[in-house]
Amino acid sequence: MKTDLMIRHKMKMTKVVLLLLLALSTNLSAFSTIKNEKLTSSQQTDAAKANDTIQYAFQLKNTTNTRQTYFLSVKNPRQLGCRTILSATEVVLEANKSFEGQLSVIVSDRIPVGGYESSFIVLKDKDNNTLETLSFISVRAKPHPFLLVTDTIFEETNQKIKNYNWANDNLEIMLKELDHFEFPELKIITKPRPTKVWSSLNYSASDGEKAFKLALAYKLTGNLEFRDKLITFIKIVTDKNKGYLSIGAATNGVQVHEGNFFLFLAAACDVVYNEPSLTTSDRENINNTFRYYLKLNKEHMNGLGIMNHQASANAGAILVALFLQDMAEVDYLIEADGGMADQIGKGVMADGWWFEGTANYCYLVTQRYTLVSQAFENYGLDLYHRRFPAAFKSKDFDNVKEGFAGMKFDNWGPTGKNTRGLEDMVTPYIPMMDENAYVVSSNDSNLKEPNEFYELAYREYKIDDLAWVINKTKRESWVSLMYGIPELPQIKDPRTESSFLPNVGLVALRSQPKTKTPKDQIQAYLKYGTHGGWHGHFDRASLIALDRNGHKYFGTEMVWFGYGNPGYKESVQTSATHNMVIVDELQQEAVPSEQLLFFKGEMMQASAVETNARWRIIPKWNADKFPPWDDTDYASDFNPIQQRRLSIVTDNYVVIADYMKSNKKHNYDWLLHPVGFKSISGAKKQGKSLELLSTNEDSPYTYFKNAQWYTTKKGTKIEFDEEGNKLDVYSIWPKKAEILLSSYPNGGKQRDIRNNPNRKTYGVRVNEKEVVFLNVIEPYQGESKIDKIVCKTADQLTIYLKDGREQYIHIENFEQSDFKIIMEERVNDIVVKTEIAKSK
Repeated sequence: MKTDLMIRHKMKMTKVVLLLLLALSTNLSAFSTIKNEKLTSSQQTDAAKANDTIQYAFQLKNTTNTRQTYFLSVKNPRQLGCRTILSATEVVLEANKSFEGQLSVIVSDRIPVGGYESSFIVLKDKDNNTLETLSFISVRAKPHPFLLVTDTIFEETNQKIKNYNWANDNLEIMLKELDHFEFPELKIITKPRPTKVWSSLNYSASDGEKAFKLALAYKLTGNLEFRDKLITFIKIVTDKNKGYLSIGAATNGVQVHEGNFFLFLAAACDVVYNEPSLTTSDRENINNTFRYYLKLNKEHMNGLGIMNHQASANAGAILVALFLQDMAEVDYLIEADGGMADQIGKGVMADGWWFEGTANYCYLVTQRYTLVSQAFENYGLDLYHRRFPAAFKSKDFDNVKEGFAGMKFDNWGPTGKNTRGLEDMVTPYIPMMDENAYVVSSNDSNLKEPNEFYELAYREYKIDDLAWVINKTKRESWVSLMYGIPELPQIKDPRTESSFLPNVGLVALRSQPKTKTPKDQIQAYLKYGTHGGWHGHFDRASLIALDRNGHKYFGTEMVWFGYGNPGYKESVQTSATHNMVIVDELQQEAVPSEQLLFFKGEMMQASAVETNARWRIIPKWNADKFPPWDDTDYASDFNPIQQRRLSIVTDNYVVIADYMKSNKKHNYDWLLHPVGFKSISGAKKQGKSLELLSTNEDSPYTYFKNAQWYTTKKGTKIEFDEEGNKLDVYSIWPKKAEILLSSYPNGGKQRDIRNNPNRKTYGVRVNEKEVVFLNVIEPYQGESKIDKIVCKTADQLTIYLKDGREQYIHIENFEQSDFKIIMEERVNDIVVKTEIAKSK
């Protein structure tokens, strides 16, 4: 959407920034054009029905020290569809005096419903010189509802409920949920989040969506109890004395929650706005509440604030502005610094992933902007196909500099196309999904189930892969009910082969057995890409997940303490809780890294990634600060360490080769964190068991308890069993090493993969300048397929399978820039199959 207002806005960018600071009203998005403004208005946009009159008040001020005569007119009135009337056309003002004027706009029936027109007041002096212009945008009001639902959508949904069991079941589930739901009582609560003390109303982000569901339930069933419960809630929240206007915060959370709350509150009000139980005063309270939210939201918008918090707040603000039919504000929220164009143009990387690299927040941002796009479509506008310029994302965030607590906020990898759009955002997660369409856990994210935005995306774009995702869901969301295509095509699994994404830096290696069923296929996920800022983990060159037989062996949130807890950055995000090589019990520097090799074959799938990073002490919690972390720089004499990881996935096992190189000796700890320790062989206990793996308070190893050290001279084998899902780990190089076994950190209550009390940490330690680690991991159920493994050098190994096959792997010149993998399969000493993978 491009109005003449926004063209002027862009031409006068410096001026706009100044005037934003002076604006008294949240919808003041059109400004006079010179310094020391004489013309101002607290409201420059409004909506009305055809032939109704909008009255705009404005102020004319003589900013000189002498008496002045001013002349007012409307620019090009013959070109306007709307009739305009000025209360005065000539004004005489004494020095520093003001005049209160009025522009009346009679909305033309030749303006389409939902269309708008700009009228400009022109201010001239007695010599006919133009001094200023002031723009007013008048909208021909669109009747409610028009945001997340319309009357047509309600009719379509009723037909689905009548004709399709899944839709009827969906409605019944929603009605049952709402029958037992009550909003929290109205009160102001004050509590730290996490260390700042904030006050707000006692609502959660989900209460806004519950309000919207009540609106849907009322319209779909005619049950007045749903309507009355909703309208009571709306009146309470928008009460001018006790509601949002009294405190300026609705939820017991932060911007991300406020955005979600107001997005759905606007959608709920849109459905019932014309109900007779809402009085004129109630509607004024609704509008004033929304304008106050827009005013406060503006205070948080800036070009450095690219993050899920601000994106969610922005999406909520856009729906609120569209509810008000304040097209100037809608345009501003899209185009201004920190607006939608900024969030998408900077925050969406070339591979389509949101830069934070967590499925949780990638989905959150995509879902919010998909809903915004659907609201635009319902209103008659188009964001689904809008392209935004791809823009440079700063290395800094709005409240911290690059490198604070080790974090990096910029995007890495290819720059890609010169534009970004919503269509880029709805498909890129599929290559990193499992067979049930759950996205792999990475950074601050658990395993993520399909989001309801896939329903909207498929409805709009008709991309087959999206239908595959939806078919994996129960279709129980309100989005499915209102927008889901009734009958979906059956689509072949689109993600059975290996794949990688170069910006987020995730690799999925999937074995290629003849059946390719989840039971037979090994899926290993690797990490090397963009850090992700506040939600990034320090785990480049790591194994973030391993799946087989539908079982999840690992994830990036195997421990969880919560954001407001010391263990968040001291344990959850730090390198030591990930499956990787750790240096001196420190935290890896987050730097741009690269994939050196990617290979898809029949026998093997392979990827090699490399980072060259320094290592530092972990940030330490300090509740007296905000953000609450004491930071430490890298030691001045600590040179970057070359860290290379090669992962090879076959039909039966995974080979992991790590190469570490420095200018001096370090403790290198190869760590893996499985569940269900059973036995260890080839290792001898060394010393007594320890309460803590480390007593150094600067080490993340203080979170690892019940530790035991061992020594080995010929390599080790360690076995794990998690309810029949077995994992054998063969540490075959170096032969001589120290071995550690401890309990993995635990943040409290177990939920899914998080905080499993039976999770252990297994490690292989050497103290060297340069080392190669070779480990073979076999995930399986039932009986192991491996008979034995022979490894006499760091670059060659032979795996003898119980069915008589021998698989020989040679990692040639692994330490060099030009290296390759040779894999041969032999039967009765005859080579029957060979595959070769070369570095880039």
